Formats: sequence, structure tokens, C-alpha cells
Amino acid sequence: GPVIGSTLTTVVVFLPLGLLKGVVGDFFSALSLTLIVSVLLSLVFALTLIPLLAQRFLSAERHRQVSNRLIEPVNRGYEKSVRWALRRRWLVAGGTALSVALAVFLYTRVQTGFLPEMDEGGFVLDYLTPPGTSLAETDRLVRLIEDRVKRLPETASFSRRTGAELGFFVTEQNKGDVLVKLKPRSKRRRDINEVMSDLRAQIASNIPGIDVEFIQILQDMIGDMEGSPEPVEIKLFGSDMRVLGGLAEEIGQKIQKVPGVVDYKGIQKGNPEIVLHIDPVQAGRLGMSVEQVSQQVSAGLLGSATTALRETDRTVAIRVRYPDSYRFDYSSVTQFPVVTPGKQIVPLSALATADETHGANQLLRENQRLMAVLTARLENRDLGSAIRDVKKVVGRVHFPLGCSYEVGGQYESQQESFSNLLAVLGLALAAVLTVLVVQFRAFAPALIILSAAPLSLLGVFGMMVLTGTALNVSSFMGIILMVGLVVKNGIILFEYVHVLWEEQGLTLHEALVAAGKIRVRPILMTTFCTLFGLLPLALGLGSGAELQKPLALAVIGGLSLSTFITLLVMPVLYSLLERRTPVKQ
Repeated sequence: GPVIGSTLTTVVVFLPLGLLKGVVGDFFSALSLTLIVSVLLSLVFALTLIPLLAQRFLSAERHRQVSNRLIEPVNRGYEKSVRWALRRRWLVAGGTALSVALAVFLYTRVQTGFLPEMDEGGFVLDYLTPPGTSLAETDRLVRLIEDRVKRLPETASFSRRTGAELGFFVTEQNKGDVLVKLKPRSKRRRDINEVMSDLRAQIASNIPGIDVEFIQILQDMIGDMEGSPEPVEIKLFGSDMRVLGGLAEEIGQKIQKVPGVVDYKGIQKGNPEIVLHIDPVQAGRLGMSVEQVSQQVSAGLLGSATTALRETDRTVAIRVRYPDSYRFDYSSVTQFPVVTPGKQIVPLSALATADETHGANQLLRENQRLMAVLTARLENRDLGSAIRDVKKVVGRVHFPLGCSYEVGGQYESQQESFSNLLAVLGLALAAVLTVLVVQFRAFAPALIILSAAPLSLLGVFGMMVLTGTALNVSSFMGIILMVGLVVKNGIILFEYVHVLWEEQGLTLHEALVAAGKIRVRPILMTTFCTLFGLLPLALGLGSGAELQKPLALAVIGGLSLSTFITLLVMPVLYSLLERRTPVKQ
């Protein structure tokens, strides 16, 4: 009865996790499947193998005497506590209500994020020089960065690419990345965030004219999978790119002043260009059309293939044009000689005006709306509080008619993941309630047992605030796991309460006390086994433990408090709810 029921509640908690999609589903589907299989196997062993081993190897009298000496003080202390609580039921109920209010208060103080932060032992430094920078100048600037990377005592090795990025994507000659591998954590004094902060400050103060962005490798890959690699992303929508450019400039200056915001990127401009506006009236006075003037300028600046070089297997066109020193000089271009039909030579400035601009690398649209994107990363700041400050900053900006903004990036992914996890949590609670109702054939004990889950959130949020852990998808998974573990203790207790109350004829008050004295040992044993099993993860021991650390801390905080709720609070709530139910003699 109680063994099967407590096992099924844990299993049904993890069944809805199969509905999760995206990165969150990929990360935790294996975890949920492993736990389901492990719990079911443990049920089989508990009903078959363990009784056989106990009968063969345990000596009842000796082990019982030793265990009794250890548990008797616990039983006496528990009996006094539960009798005190049952005599002051409304006081305990009032304290329970206050604990719910305290849990809500602590929730407002908990940091929030998307995925857990961890030290991967390596990072990617993406760099971008000003548009139009030559390959030689880009190489010179990046060599200065390489010198800074070499001097870091934590650097084990690094590689650099220019004109390419992670994933072998070909890019412009003014961008690329540096992949840095650090020494093992035991051989360096600083963690990866401190190393990146130090290198970022060195580049900003000693190598002007180059934009850099730091990101750890796994986080970069996850961001690419989600399609939202940046923690902070502001999408500006409108119908005029010039208006959006002005908005982006104003908002960008304010976003960069938000504490914790680093590696800001605004609208990426293209290479410098010279745009010629030919005056048809001035050209017509000289007997020329706009097209004829354009053809001469294009032939001189861009070149024209006048002949070809014939080789054995192919023909190579020979293009003739003005030298680069002339073509890339604004004053020289404005004095370009234009030959009129009357064989006169006039400067281009007499026929046209020239503007120096930066062309657009790309035009972004979302849902057929013209869009400009502003992105940034965070340093020593949680995602939730940073986005709140960013929204306040953007909210104070006056948007012209027809312009709007949305917050995307990892924040959007976080909100979507939290919504999916909340739906999973609701389905899990409904499934657990169904199992409990079938187990006890009544709603009262099922609701009392299930109430331990929300009451235990005080322990979850308290542990997060105490350890500075953010509420992310990993800690959310810990809350879902905690539901199954908390309910298991309640089943162990109240199954025996019903035996003593309904079958043996004890009063409800005495049945609650007697059942608690009998069940306090297995409840404490299962709780301590779970806590000690999660302790290595909570301490961050072992490779990859940081990814599951928030999950372990959430379970430890919730389960520790739920043990006291199960043994002291739930008997009080049950006595209040069942006080008018007749007792079978």
C-alpha cells in the first residue's frame, strides 16, 4: 500500500516532463527518464530482494537494541512536540499562514535566470573592428589581443580566426573570434568570470577601436540552439530605418549605464560608402544624361574589362580602374574628371553632390515589420533584475508614432520555459492528487498531504536567497522533484494513521501521535538519505555538477522544511479538517 503509493507519486511527477520541448526538454528528459526507471526498480527490489537479504543477514535482537537506543530520544522529543502542536492547533495554523506569506516575500527577493552559470574552463572572444577596416589592420589589432591573452596566467592555449566564426561560417574580414582554453580549475586562482572581466577591461583601456564580446562555449551553443544567444535583446519596430537608428542610439546610451550590462551591440553598420546624387539639370546643360555620367564614374572607380588575358585553359578578364589611393579618397572622387560630348573635362563636383555614409549590412524583419536589434550581455547580475532595469530605461524613452519595442533574447526563452514548467507542475500536482485519492479513498487526507508541497516552497526560496542561487530551469526542476519526495513522506505517515484510527479504534488525536512515533524513523531515514545523496551536487563537486547544483539546493531546502511540516504541521491540519468525522469502533 504505502510503498507502492509513494513510488507512484514520484513516477507521475516526472511523466509530464516528456511534454517539454526545446533546450529545456533536451536537458532534463534524460534526467526524468533515469529517475523513473530508478524508482520503479527500487520498488521491485524493496518488495523482493531486500526482504530476502534482511532475513538472511540481519539479527533482529542485536540490531533492534542498538537502533532503539538511538531513536528513543527522538521519539520522546517528537511526542512532546506533536502533542504541544495538537493542543495549540489554531496557533500552528496561523504560523503556517505566515510561512506562506514569508515564502511569497522571499520569492520577490530571489534572483532569476535561464540556465545555471558554470565555469566551463574556456570561452570564446568574438571581435569586430570598425566597418571597412582592412584585413591587415584587423590582424594588427587582433595580435594585440593575442598578446594580452598570452599574458593571462590562467591561459592554457588559444586559437584565433579572422574572417570566420565558430561553426566555420565565413564572415567579413573585420570580424572573427579567439577560442581560449583555461587551465583546470584547481590550477588557477580566479574563476572564468573574473578572467573574462580582467581581459575585457584590458582590451577596453589599451586597444581602442575594436568591439569584443565574451561568452562561454556551451552557453554559446545553447544560445544558437534557442535562436536567442544574448541575455539582453531589445527589438525596435517601425517603418523608417532612420527613425529606428535614432531610437537605437538614444536607447543604447542608456542601456550601457545599467549596472551589470557589458558587451553592448547596437545596429551594425556596413562599410563606408560614397553616394553620388547627379543633378540632371547640370548634366543636361553639358549635353549629357544622368546615365552617361554614371557610366563614366563607374568605369573609373569600379573599373571596366577592356581586354582579356588568354591562358591555356581559360580567359582572364583585365579590369582597368583608378588606383585605390584615388578611389578611397573623398576629395579625389569629387574631382573625378568627366568628359562631355564637346570634349570638355569638368569635375564631378560640378554635376553631382557626394555624401559619405555607411551602408546597411542587412535589413531585419520580424512578422513583416522592419526591425532593429540591440543586444548586450550581463556580468555579475542576474537576468531578471537586469531586464527590469532595462525595461524601466526603455519605458522612459518617447517612441514616435508607429514605433514599438519588445524584449527578446534569453529573457524571452526564460519566460517561455517557465510557462511550460508551470504547466508541467500543474499536471504533476493533478496526477499526484489522483494517486492520493485512490490511495486513501477520500479527498481530505489527499489534500492535506498535497498541501505540504506549496508549504515547502518557503524552504526552497529560503535556500536560494541564502546561497545566492537564481531561480532558473534547473532549480524549477528541483521544485517539481521535491513535490514527489514531499508527498512520499505524507503517505508513509497517514497510511498508518488510518490503520490506527479506523481499524484499531484509537481516537484521531492518539492515532496521529502514535503513527508519528512509529513513522518518524523511516521518514527521517529517507529524508537524510536523499539529502546526503544530493550533497555532492549541492557543493558543486565533480564535472558538470554546477549544472545540477540549483536543482540539488532547491530539493534540499524544500525537503528539509517539509520533514517538519509532515511530522508537526500536517497532523494539526488533519485534525482540524477531520474533527467531525465519526470514528469506527
